[in-house]
Amino acid sequence: MKISSLARINFSIIMLCIAAILLAHLAGLIPDERVYQVANRAKLCEALSANISACVGDYDLQKAGKQFELFATQNPDLISVGLRRHNGDLVVAVGSHAETWNDLAVGHQDGIYVVQIENTKTKWGQIEIQFSPIYAGANQYVSPSLAKLLSFVAMLVGLACWLHLRRILRYLDPNKSVPPRVREVLNSFAEGVIVIDTEDRIVLANQSFAKYVGKTQEELLGSGLYDLAWRISEAPNCSTTEIPAGTVHGTQMQLADANGQIRSIFSVNSSPVLDDEGKYKGVMMAFTDVTPLERNRSALLSTLEELSVSKKEITKQNEELRYLATRDPLTSCINRRTFFELFEEHWSEATNSNIPLCGMMVDIDFFKSINDTYGHSMGDEVLRQTGALLNKMTRKNDVVCRYGGEEFAILMPGLDIADAEAAAESIRIRMSEMQFPDFTITASLGISAFSLGAAAPQDMLDQADKCLYVAKRNGRNQVVRFDTVPADLIVDESKISRTKPAEEASVAPSIPYSAVTALFSALTFRDHETAMHSNRVSTYASLLAQRVLSPKDVYVVETAALLHDIGKVGVPDAILLKPEALNAEEWEFMEKHDRIGVEIIRHSFKNQGLTDIVKYHHYRYGGVQCSEKQKFWGEDIPIGSRILTIVDSFDAMVSDRPYRKGMGVTSAVAELRRCSGSQFDPVLTEYFIEIVESGALQVELNSGVSSDGDVLLAIGEQIERLVEAADDGDGQSFVALAERLRQTADRFQIGIVSEAASNAIAVTNEDAQVETLVKQSFELLAACRIMRAGISPANLTSTEVDSNSAQVQKP
Repeated sequence: MKISSLARINFSIIMLCIAAILLAHLAGLIPDERVYQVANRAKLCEALSANISACVGDYDLQKAGKQFELFATQNPDLISVGLRRHNGDLVVAVGSHAETWNDLAVGHQDGIYVVQIENTKTKWGQIEIQFSPIYAGANQYVSPSLAKLLSFVAMLVGLACWLHLRRILRYLDPNKSVPPRVREVLNSFAEGVIVIDTEDRIVLANQSFAKYVGKTQEELLGSGLYDLAWRISEAPNCSTTEIPAGTVHGTQMQLADANGQIRSIFSVNSSPVLDDEGKYKGVMMAFTDVTPLERNRSALLSTLEELSVSKKEITKQNEELRYLATRDPLTSCINRRTFFELFEEHWSEATNSNIPLCGMMVDIDFFKSINDTYGHSMGDEVLRQTGALLNKMTRKNDVVCRYGGEEFAILMPGLDIADAEAAAESIRIRMSEMQFPDFTITASLGISAFSLGAAAPQDMLDQADKCLYVAKRNGRNQVVRFDTVPADLIVDESKISRTKPAEEASVAPSIPYSAVTALFSALTFRDHETAMHSNRVSTYASLLAQRVLSPKDVYVVETAALLHDIGKVGVPDAILLKPEALNAEEWEFMEKHDRIGVEIIRHSFKNQGLTDIVKYHHYRYGGVQCSEKQKFWGEDIPIGSRILTIVDSFDAMVSDRPYRKGMGVTSAVAELRRCSGSQFDPVLTEYFIEIVESGALQVELNSGVSSDGDVLLAIGEQIERLVEAADDGDGQSFVALAERLRQTADRFQIGIVSEAASNAIAVTNEDAQVETLVKQSFELLAACRIMRAGISPANLTSTEVDSNSAQVQKP
């Protein structure tokens, strides 16, 4: 069994004290009562002998016996006493003297005395006295008083030393002593380091820890770790005021001040301290002050929470903007693009579930005369009230669309042709009852149904449009059903169809409008700038294709132009939105996604003509400086690809880029002529230049002046993606998106957003911390809020281009 250091030191001190007393005793410095006791016994014996001698001289042995009894009474340590004649006869005895007396012990045993008695100068006998031995047992070595002294000193010194040493050895235990050089190393640590024993008392603390808790190292030694105002987190089953026993790894501890407020936060790593035998002796703990980090973390979490709220707000507002983007701003009816998307859904449902579906075309009679006579503002009011009436009179699941000009289209799922006719008649009557200041209006209506043999949604609209034609030819203000139109009239009027005839549609697979709009919507959400470019290119391609192609081929070319950049949906923001010219590696990456775009179109439409137009639109007409992958050129390149090459290049030349300004139309025309015959088809190039110089593109070239709704939607979508980049800590995408936002703001002349975006680009780099990105995001959000505040909801309609002035001319 191993004895503790405290016990060994305490025992040593006691033994030193006992040894000192014994040495003093041996030196005669401490009186020995046994010597005095022996002398006193001798004197008693002499006194007794004098009395007994007198009794013997008087021959009064009886009196001598009484003297012996009195002597025995007065001396409890007396064993026996006797009077013996010189002849050996024992004449008087007290106690069991005859049995206990041993002549041989006389002079050899402690406590035996013999005193000679004489009578008239002659030896009469002797007195034999036997006491208890003084030097027997424990008294043989140490006197009783000395033994008591030694016991008292041992107990007193032992208790006092144990209490004193126990306090001192709390931090002076040799097992925990630390060399000075080790202390110097510990004091050089920036982290606070302490060692606690098994009772959680601090036995070692470096200067950093003392500074953390606001005490000196001396004050900390021997004090309990519980005495400090700790709060512990991330420790299971532990209260906020109790330190967990044993070893705790990865604990976070908070130090409170006198008011209970958190003063410092520490990350604590702990390790057990073991002795040479592997027994647990305490814990070494390292304290790292993470107060600034935790406070920054809390601030960042708070900021991210605010950013999340702002992001939700932006998302909600973008949803509202998308709702506005699906509506005609004048009539609040859905726009044509959304109408066809919903039409495809209802058509599929009717096809798969055999649910009735009817379509209605509504045309306001003599609307051009209203515009000419009363002005476009009155025409707008007629359209507004007509849209409100149609929305009010139709069912919740009906779809009301401002189809174009003064035309409206209505889908009525779940109604057969008879019910649709009744609904159309009610609408006609209500429209004729509408009152305006100086005139009334009437309307012609045509209806058709899924059950009447239409092969596609556009076919059913064409049927309703033919009914509309019949209604107008027969005097207007009436409802015409498609199944009542003469068959020969259908054949004679097939040219009015807005799409290709059924015979031509069988040549190649159809191109569903819903699929086109779905892909274009994805491209718009991915990059609004690219979508606007594609929309302009589609318009230019349609104008040029009308010079040389049939209507069905014009539609294919127009679709190809609208989707020729669909592969960019997979290009990272850092490349797609890069504010300077791309390098060779990035161009190679873009070419890869051009090929992906071709595959998207191939699998989405399975129309080889459409696919080839997009696939070969980068081919050069003259074959000069062609890449090795170009296997043909000239007239062998599909004509749609040659058209797309010209209009795509033209729009790229006249449009601004992050790294350059767009050139003027005159310069772009000159560049087209310079590259005519080498890069571009010379004949098609001249056709296109004629279109440009005739002014037919003037409206399209000015289409950058968008409505406030388009501005808000474009900027809102970019802000939403920019906030996501900040939330993800993606500095590279953040910079690219900020540059794109700046360009958009410059184009729409929104100075406050442009300035905020420029500032964000200036102070942010690709390696920026999340805090910087979040801060700049908030500044951009603030700028956008100010910009949005300057555009009232009324402006979303009042600033639109006069919509009824762009009438659809009927064939």
